[in-house]
Amino acid sequence: MDDGSAPVLPPELERMIFELAAWWHPETIHSLILVARRVCIWVEPCLYRVSICRTGPERDSLLRMVESKQPAYLATHVHHLALSCALGSDQVSRILSICTGVRDLALWTGYTYPELLADLQQLKQLRRLSVNLRELCKTPMGTFAIPSAVELEPFAYLTHLDVFSELPESLWPIFQLLPSLTHLSFSEDLYIQALVIMVLETCTSLQAVIFICDFNVLWEEPPEIPDPRFCVVACPNFHEDWQLGALGKEADFWARADQFIATKRRGEIDESIYAIP
Repeated sequence: MDDGSAPVLPPELERMIFELAAWWHPETIHSLILVARRVCIWVEPCLYRVSICRTGPERDSLLRMVESKQPAYLATHVHHLALSCALGSDQVSRILSICTGVRDLALWTGYTYPELLADLQQLKQLRRLSVNLRELCKTPMGTFAIPSAVELEPFAYLTHLDVFSELPESLWPIFQLLPSLTHLSFSEDLYIQALVIMVLETCTSLQAVIFICDFNVLWEEPPEIPDPRFCVVACPNFHEDWQLGALGKEADFWARADQFIATKRRGEIDESIYAIP
């Protein structure tokens, strides 16, 4: 090498450096992709790996992305998707028909409907879901019924399910039909002791049943659930918690519950303690 030559890094190391920079400092991605074509190829996927739609501008940006990028590209690179603003059913269908490689999906649009089950059929990699299960299982007569085995196929490999809706008793057995389910969470105001006991007794694959509250994890009437898999977790900002978990930079409420349960099983926490502040 001549003394005046610039040092050259091995491509693998160079790629690792740029990918780490994009991961830890996503605000730099738009600048990084201008460095060189190879760098653009390496780091551009980081723009799409975690896609969140909370505001009108974010919605418009997501819809533009869906129409401008190759479907195969988005199917490969969009892993975490949160829809949290007003979207029409046709827009949701379009997004899900393109982002078919989604592993972690949050449906917080304020409008959930049974036809979504058909849209979810395309998501063969789905592992985590946050959804209004009550409205998803609504029949044309206005009652609630567990979907057919075919309709539940997208849930076959689901490991984490967050339910933020009231749950009619007719839907309680649905969790037994999800063979891969290991983690189940509900909003605090949906606590029904009989439901928790039934789920813990009948869903043998479950590792955690979590109730999420904004701040106060110490309930006035402590739940009589001796099973160590049960816990209550404080999560003041659910949207932010979801994003941190998707980015993998901090422990989300799922991970905090796992840590708590493991500590409890080791006998380092009293059996009567159920709350994670």
